[in-house]
Amino acid sequence: MHVSVWGWRIQRTALLLSLLLLATLLLPIATARAQESGKIVRVGWYDSQFNVMDELGRRSGYAYDYQQKIAAYTGWSYEYVEGSWSDLLQMLQDGKIDLLSDVSYTDERAEHMLYSSLPMGAEEYYLFATPGNEEITPEDYSTFNGKKVGANKGSIQIGYFREWAANNGVQAEIVELTGKEEDNLEALAQGKIDLYLSLDGFFDKGSAMPVCRIGVSDFYFVVNKSHPDLLAELNSAMNRVQDENQYYNQQLYAKYLQTSSVNSYLNANERTWLADHGPIRVGYQDNYLAFCAKDPATGELTGALKDCLNAASEGIENTKLEFEPVCYPTSAAAMEAMKAGEVDCVFPVNLTDYDGEVKDVFITPALMRTDMSAVIRVSDKRSFASKERITVAVNADNPNYDMFLLDHFPEWRAIYFSDTQACLEAVADGRADCLLISHYRYNNISDFCEKHGLTTWSTGVELDYCLAVRRQDTTLYSILSKATGTVPPSTVGAALTKYYTDEAGGNGTADFVNQVLPSIAAFVPIVIALAVLFVLLRGVWLDRKGGGKRQRIPVKEDFALFDDMPISCSVYHVTHAEHSELYDAEIIYVNRRFLEFGEIAKEAVLGHHVREMYPYIEEEWFEYAKRAALGGETIESEYTDPLNGHKFQFKIWQVVGPEYCAATYREA
Repeated sequence: MHVSVWGWRIQRTALLLSLLLLATLLLPIATARAQESGKIVRVGWYDSQFNVMDELGRRSGYAYDYQQKIAAYTGWSYEYVEGSWSDLLQMLQDGKIDLLSDVSYTDERAEHMLYSSLPMGAEEYYLFATPGNEEITPEDYSTFNGKKVGANKGSIQIGYFREWAANNGVQAEIVELTGKEEDNLEALAQGKIDLYLSLDGFFDKGSAMPVCRIGVSDFYFVVNKSHPDLLAELNSAMNRVQDENQYYNQQLYAKYLQTSSVNSYLNANERTWLADHGPIRVGYQDNYLAFCAKDPATGELTGALKDCLNAASEGIENTKLEFEPVCYPTSAAAMEAMKAGEVDCVFPVNLTDYDGEVKDVFITPALMRTDMSAVIRVSDKRSFASKERITVAVNADNPNYDMFLLDHFPEWRAIYFSDTQACLEAVADGRADCLLISHYRYNNISDFCEKHGLTTWSTGVELDYCLAVRRQDTTLYSILSKATGTVPPSTVGAALTKYYTDEAGGNGTADFVNQVLPSIAAFVPIVIALAVLFVLLRGVWLDRKGGGKRQRIPVKEDFALFDDMPISCSVYHVTHAEHSELYDAEIIYVNRRFLEFGEIAKEAVLGHHVREMYPYIEEEWFEYAKRAALGGETIESEYTDPLNGHKFQFKIWQVVGPEYCAATYREA
């Protein structure tokens, strides 16, 4: 034993010495790899939406964001080298920088630099003019003839312009520029050039207005030809970026480059339409905050629509739009008014292109977007998502939610009510499982929900709110599509939050409660109803004739308080089965929820016996009925339907008197 222990110690010491030696040998390799992963890459920096620096010195932009993403996979650090794009392109070829962004592919360039295997995006090329230029219009290409068109020297845009000009019969002079972006814009402002050829989003739209698009192409990162190792790492990282998010390029484009679209300008035909027509009449739905409503104090439009229309009126660069809001009680009424020519467009509308065609309207891009919730009973919160059959209350005068159901929850069964209040009451008393509502509308109903045990369940789906126009009004559609595109998402979000918060402050909620107060007063809370029923109906009710000794036969009025219970309830007369010692139960009453859940008519149930209607029911049920009806016991248990396996919380107790009992079923 002593020798074995000693030998084991020698082996352990030798092993530790070997590991130490191995670590010493590997240390230079590990250090070299660590240094390699932190290599410094010289990257070109040119002022544009690809490379932005704010007044605090913070960097951002399309290329900057992309390069940071690449660094997350390569471990690179960057050294930024500033210059104009054309100067930086030459510096890349000369080996003075290692990496440059936004380079379109040409065979000639490919001889002098290495392109990334994947594009970093696609860019659109526009001709820009000074904001006050009325000589040049895209409707008449002859106005381009004889003009000087400035473009970055050596840029691929020049080739695209020449092809576009040849296809459209335009004769113009190309002026190659080598300065920075601000220098080129200054040349445009001073009249040294008439048009400037550049990318969408490269500068503030107040400096120049886009006249027309002349082409689009992919653009890439390029690497100095002497660094194929950098290219290999770059390609690997870009592939990983795309694997992580296949829409990354599009998201960067939307964030940085879609800022100066030609859609912020009206063409001559659109301006003529406005001059002849006057203000655009917008039909909107009343009492629909935070989106829109008629201010009871001023009679004017209020809500997020008001703020968005104000922003849209100023968003078009060469025209100020005027809107004339017209209020209607429902969106359906507004749609009818538009068909009759009373208004030019309607808000809010949510229709697919197909539904729009059927209704003979065009739907603009979304002006607002909202998360949708289902208002459900608190008792259903855990089980709602797993329900096999869901009945949703729908406002018959609001087609938006109807279409939303068809698109996202086609398996849900819709039942229709006159308004939102009626829908809420249907959910509260169990006639419906839920009501769909916008997140920004909840404050209007929050008090009612709290009083009636209702809460919200997120659907995880958004609803677009758009404008609708008649299909023959194509010019108006174009104007509104451009106008909605000029409203910043931040404006929409701030407006919705503002009016949602205002509703929470009291006015809107108070108005809503005042409207539903009579219904609230008439509705007996479930807990109180059960308690009253249990006290009034339990035990023996006697007919006063004959000294109060003879039991009274119950009538339907005895069970009126059961009618609006949100759970299934039924009443039975329990007796011996004919010619048998087995007990049976005649069904003498069922509430509304019982009929809806069983999808059965009242006439098919009343007067029939349980053994006849439900021959598969377990004998244990009859034992419970006997103990409740004859013995006066109150029994609570879990019951499993033998046909479908559904589990229920079951409660049965005596009502009216001996031989009668009531039973409720609630999903477990």
